[in-house]
Amino acid sequence: MTKKPSNTRYRRLPRYLAGLLTLLCAVALGACSTTTAPQSSNAGGGSVTPEQQKVLDAGYAGVFQPPPATGPAAVKGKTVWFISCGENFEACHTMSSSFTEAAQKLGWNVNVVDTKYQPAAANTAIGQAIAARADGIVTAAFDCPQIKSGLLAAKAAGVPVLNYAALDCDDPAFGSGQPLFAATLNTMGSAKTGDYYAQRGRYNAQFLAAELAQRGAKNPKVLVVKNVDQVIHADGWAAFEKEMATACPSCQLVPVVWNITGFPNPATQIVKTALTANPDAAAVAYDSDSFMSGGFASAIRQSGRSGLVVCCGDGQVSGTQLIRDGLVTATSLIPYEYDIWATADSLNRIFSGVAPASLPNQGGGFIYVDKDHGLPAVGAPIATPVDFKTIREKVWSGGAQ
Repeated sequence: MTKKPSNTRYRRLPRYLAGLLTLLCAVALGACSTTTAPQSSNAGGGSVTPEQQKVLDAGYAGVFQPPPATGPAAVKGKTVWFISCGENFEACHTMSSSFTEAAQKLGWNVNVVDTKYQPAAANTAIGQAIAARADGIVTAAFDCPQIKSGLLAAKAAGVPVLNYAALDCDDPAFGSGQPLFAATLNTMGSAKTGDYYAQRGRYNAQFLAAELAQRGAKNPKVLVVKNVDQVIHADGWAAFEKEMATACPSCQLVPVVWNITGFPNPATQIVKTALTANPDAAAVAYDSDSFMSGGFASAIRQSGRSGLVVCCGDGQVSGTQLIRDGLVTATSLIPYEYDIWATADSLNRIFSGVAPASLPNQGGGFIYVDKDHGLPAVGAPIATPVDFKTIREKVWSGGAQ
């Protein structure tokens, strides 16, 4: 897949607090209001309820929390290794390039290691970082059991390893063992990564249900194109499927399961087969633009299908281009750049003496775009509704203690 460099210019959208309040209502119970009368008809021949319109409006505004406005100044001169999940994946490259940028602002030396999503390579890289006397390590998208030997070695050597987009060994999915990461990024008030993906999965279900209602779809069939070999994705899909039972009780969900080690093939062929076997499908649900642009989009094109609702990705540049191409309906930004700067801030706090258990909520969230809402310029990233870089640079410069 083509690597997409991160664009560092962001605009401020002042509606994130309203979006957050709407999320608390919409995600927890499906709606706060008991009104069920249709809203307004649209060109697609369908209509949405007021509750569904709230979901759409909040999603477009951005369900987001700001970062902490105070903290320690940059602890300069540190050497940090960033263990990338795979530079051929657009999202992973966004993570590594964002960390490099944040580290430069902090005055750190950075070594990025491309593991090509191979846990053995990640374990080796952790060992090399320890041998090179790194001050800290960040791993992206590797669950604790996958890199356990490396984490044990780092713990013995006293080198903190921060976790982003994965689960620690104390997660119930792994038998609730002992945690081995020094810390996991606290996103939207939880240091359990699965909580964020489950929250997002529920919102994706509500958003997709509203999109189908706008199209006037009757008893729609939804192809759920999911990989569950990483537990956070499994958590997100489980929450999505459970929420769909409420958000779209007439929907028929058809699981299309593939494995990341089989991407792009045979994973793309699995999607092609599902499209052929389900010519009456009304929607395709997916959760990563890297996978869509890397193979699944070609499967949809080759199927000759038009009018599918295709949602909700993770908001990468390739995903917004597919919206322009008419292949994707909407994409939902996982703010990797925001989160990676937050991870760098968390590691800086540890360097300054903050106990890992006392690391603050770093905020974050998600935001939806389609052809009519928030679509950025060609080649540009989706804007987050929080000017996080200005906030963090002020803290790191010593201006917000």
